[in-house]
Amino acid sequence: MRITSLQELVTTVNKDLGHSFCDEFRYKRKKLGQYSRASSSGILFKLNDPNRDWVINEGGGVEVQYHMYYRNDEIGYGLGFNAQYVPFANDKSPVDYIRPFVDSILTICDNKDKRLEILEQNGFRFIDGNWNDLKNIQVGDYFLFGKTIKINNGVISDEEYKEMIECLKTSLYDLYIAIWEQKLRNDIIDKTMKTYTQLLYSNRNIVLTGAPGTGKTYLAKQIAQKMIFGEVKDQLTEVEQTQFNEQCGFVQFHPSYDYTDFVEGLRPRNDGNGNVGFERKDGVFKEFCKEALLESDKPFVFIIDEINRGEISKIFGELFFSIDPGYRGEKGIVQTQYQNMIEESDVFKRGFYVPENVYIIGTMNDIDRSVESMDFAMRRRFAWKEVTAEESYEAMKDKMIHAEEVKTRMTALNDAICDEKLGLNKSYQIGAAYFLKLDEYDGDFDKLWEYHLRGLLSEYLRGNRDAEKQLEQLKEAYDGNTESQNE
Repeated sequence: MRITSLQELVTTVNKDLGHSFCDEFRYKRKKLGQYSRASSSGILFKLNDPNRDWVINEGGGVEVQYHMYYRNDEIGYGLGFNAQYVPFANDKSPVDYIRPFVDSILTICDNKDKRLEILEQNGFRFIDGNWNDLKNIQVGDYFLFGKTIKINNGVISDEEYKEMIECLKTSLYDLYIAIWEQKLRNDIIDKTMKTYTQLLYSNRNIVLTGAPGTGKTYLAKQIAQKMIFGEVKDQLTEVEQTQFNEQCGFVQFHPSYDYTDFVEGLRPRNDGNGNVGFERKDGVFKEFCKEALLESDKPFVFIIDEINRGEISKIFGELFFSIDPGYRGEKGIVQTQYQNMIEESDVFKRGFYVPENVYIIGTMNDIDRSVESMDFAMRRRFAWKEVTAEESYEAMKDKMIHAEEVKTRMTALNDAICDEKLGLNKSYQIGAAYFLKLDEYDGDFDKLWEYHLRGLLSEYLRGNRDAEKQLEQLKEAYDGNTESQNE
């Protein structure tokens, strides 16, 4: 077939894509972008300037965009990422607008998404730019991930043209949607992280509570990433991992954990001549606070997993005072139990205090019996934030197989758990982390029940007169059989 101009190409492509696809595209874009109205009916591309040799989908200036050009005996088409000046969007920089879409395709690339792999196997590549430069997109940059077709005297082969139309309607469209959906997921994560980081900045100490399997520890590490890097990353580079390890501490409390582990204590020391004595050693938290004093303008985040499983008063001792949000820094200085043994060169020679740039995140399960032992003075020094089962699903669904079925089964099971006849409540719900184990069983929900959920729920129901019958009802809800429950 013969194509002699960009306008002719645009008209022909719009016609061959068909009204049905073009309308599907514009309404899908309206929904994903939460726009008040859709673009023009029945077309994908619209040539606004006859002097241009390129065209994008209508309205796509500040987002991922369908792109097509006709120049130098070549047609190119694909998805574009525009960081050039956009006159109607000058309340933000071009990079601010396009960055979320860039982050989305980078995530898709890191996850080796099949929708991207299909295009690459079909010859798609960066016509303008490359993956490395895309990671550091600057104002004025334009990146086009696409494919080219050579033209001979205005003639394009029917086979290549049909392939282009098919690609625009299928594999390229799938990637376009995937980028938008990943961007929306990232928006949710960013909004969630903003809530948590604001809470942490204002209170210095927070405890994440919730049912088992709601991903509280995972969330705590995400919050730490947001504090340290300003964003949550799917994967850390070697340099980033080193930085994260320096600025994020982690410990898990347990019944045997004590003050000498956490703050300081006496430890055996061999002088090399067979003589064994004792020396004072910093605990993990005090050592962490020393590190925080050496990069004082950077946030340091200390995570205490299962914070309720340790004997809090025994572990913290006089730190009850210094971790108070109102007494951070030297105004909260305390004399530790081994203060007289601290060396002159030690930064805490005069007394110990928690630096102002140290933030503490604790995690705990609401149903753990050790919750009752949490000291009220300790509770007063932390902000408390519940992580629900529903929130855990939204955070983890991208990592799940059979995600939709997981949502259905998890919701039905948790609704049944909250039935007042069982004597339980929402603290006993099942979090989404349990369903990540489906990978280990090739998606077999029965094995997940038998090896993980059954035992946990049996423990919940222990002591109930009708425990076995109640467990059967929970299994029926999990399997989607609700008829017997309604009888």
